[in-house]
Amino acid sequence: MGIDRRSFISLVAGGVAGSLFTPVVWKSLDDVSIWTQNWPWIPRLQYGEELKVPALCKLGSDAYGIKVKTVAGRPVAAEGNPDHLLSMGGICPLGAASVHLLYSPSRVRNPKLKDGSSFKDISWEEAEDLLAGKIKEAGANVAMISGDETGSVTDVLAGLVGKAGSDKTFLMPGESAAASAALAMIGGDGQVGYDIENANYVLLLGADAMGSWGNVARNGSAFAASREKGVKFVYAGPAQNGTSAVADIWVPCAPGTEAVLAMGLAAVISAGGRDRSAWPGYAEFAKFVQGAYPLEKVSEITSVSAEVIKGLAQELVRAGRPLVLTSAGAGQGLGAFEMAAGMCLNLLLEQVNAVGGVRILPWSPKVVESAPDKKAMLASDLAAYLTAVADGGAEAPALLMVYGANPAYAMPNLAKAQAAIDKAGFVVSFSSFMDETAAMADLIMPDSYAFERLDDAYSPYGSGQPNYTVAAAIIKPVYDTKPTGDALLAVAAKAELELGFETFEDVVKAKAEALGADFDSMVEGSPWVGEEFPAQDLAFWATPLQEIPVAAKDGKSLALAAAVQLKVGSAKMAIPPFNTNAIRFDEMLGKDMYVLMNGATAKNLGVKKDDAVKLSAAAGECKARVRIFEGVMNDTVVAPLGFGHSAWDDFSRGKGDNVYKLLTAEAEAETGLSRYAATRVTVSKA
Repeated sequence: MGIDRRSFISLVAGGVAGSLFTPVVWKSLDDVSIWTQNWPWIPRLQYGEELKVPALCKLGSDAYGIKVKTVAGRPVAAEGNPDHLLSMGGICPLGAASVHLLYSPSRVRNPKLKDGSSFKDISWEEAEDLLAGKIKEAGANVAMISGDETGSVTDVLAGLVGKAGSDKTFLMPGESAAASAALAMIGGDGQVGYDIENANYVLLLGADAMGSWGNVARNGSAFAASREKGVKFVYAGPAQNGTSAVADIWVPCAPGTEAVLAMGLAAVISAGGRDRSAWPGYAEFAKFVQGAYPLEKVSEITSVSAEVIKGLAQELVRAGRPLVLTSAGAGQGLGAFEMAAGMCLNLLLEQVNAVGGVRILPWSPKVVESAPDKKAMLASDLAAYLTAVADGGAEAPALLMVYGANPAYAMPNLAKAQAAIDKAGFVVSFSSFMDETAAMADLIMPDSYAFERLDDAYSPYGSGQPNYTVAAAIIKPVYDTKPTGDALLAVAAKAELELGFETFEDVVKAKAEALGADFDSMVEGSPWVGEEFPAQDLAFWATPLQEIPVAAKDGKSLALAAAVQLKVGSAKMAIPPFNTNAIRFDEMLGKDMYVLMNGATAKNLGVKKDDAVKLSAAAGECKARVRIFEGVMNDTVVAPLGFGHSAWDDFSRGKGDNVYKLLTAEAEAETGLSRYAATRVTVSKA
């Protein structure tokens, strides 16, 4: 069944370890890529008391607790927090580089107003007065985009937009929206979580747990702890990666078809003879999966043999507490029906709201009255909205406010997203860094960096239990920045749109009180952890399922497997200066990034190692070099996300190309949700 761990661990593990620890210098960057004392923006060593203080890391798609070592009150290093349930002592590559980013040359050091093709410095009072005036002028024609779905700053920003009379409140793409919609399809309501720690068999269908899925730091720690308990991990995906390297089995599965494999497994299990006729909606579900997903059809679509599919089904049934995680390789882009395939498979295994299974968490309490609830925000499709604005199908906002997000870089249908931002009457960025969206903005009101402000996070996607973390500021702002939560409350007051709070700390305290959590204890490093899960009345056929569309193989295009590498950044963070030392020689050639394909695919395309190629899709194109890697399935190309920045600093700008340009979003039938995990591309010599 598949390829076992030992047969390729030596091939992959060395690459994974090397990507984190081997100091390979980019020759094209010369001394600028080396972490040395020659960097003038590095703070000088001071002597004093050494402490370790709790903090939050939100640089990836998740949020988790870390500990920051300080010397004489100054942060000098970050490490995992063994006392935090979403770290368990682990830390991601971006978290490890988080202290260095405090002094990054790409930080925006004070408020800035667009002046022709550049920016001019203004005061905070001028910036707040200007934004308050723009809010009054815009009326209800206001929109917001947030890249932080866990924090209360998003609630404040959404409350300000709601108070202005607008419902244009959007979160950046992720898997929470599809998971919430999928849960609703089986009659559930709540935030979807996964109890990995208590499962004894974990099947990861496309879920790159070590790179992009859920709580990455916690996943690594959970994997390590589970080894001692004999838990089996099986990864199904199109290429060997860091997750397949630590799994027991890798099952090669064509990209974008992992949800079809879930339906095929459900068909096999439902035909097993057990009487489930009393289960709500089971008869309709069993008839559907057995008719729409016979074994031979699923095998043809997924490239997984019938024997392997039957073997996986048997193992799931025999396991006492199996857990199935369905995801796109890049941690975004699945439709609701694709996510529902995994949800129904877990329901069939009686592992929804069960120990070691899918857990349904309560929604975050609402404390800013004028803000929409989290469920409503997840239902607002940003990709569809920006595409409609670009195409003229929706009115461009007179005022667009962007917090903790970089939609000008990290969106599907990227060219249209950029066009929509450009159409907005006035764009405000609350970024700590000069990212692509900040560079397009009319006004930058720089947020204080993570260690310079009070911050919070409620139950990041993937959490197995309800949890709430609060982190206090560790250091005073290094530059003339201001915490966005406090800046927004000041602007709201000036715009005569009172939100009911004077300071952001008041907002966080209100949320803690609503949860029954102790604010002071959380600030000192003890996150609140809930033990209650909302009761659910679930049914297989609460919403009739439909077949999952799969792009047909045409002999000309390849399936695109977009891969996240946190060491080179995330949807909101570019390559940290220190992390340039972790880029391997087989990941970049000069300033060109590599894409991966196997030898047979390369031969069919007429390309060879190091050839310059162009990848083209309906949404756009990008350039790369070819690397031959036999750990990739036929007719598949693996392309790394995180490169191709046009802003930021010399460490990330102009290195590689932006694979988001290739991700082509289409509306899912019935739900209208944007899906783009099954993008296909053509590859030609550049």
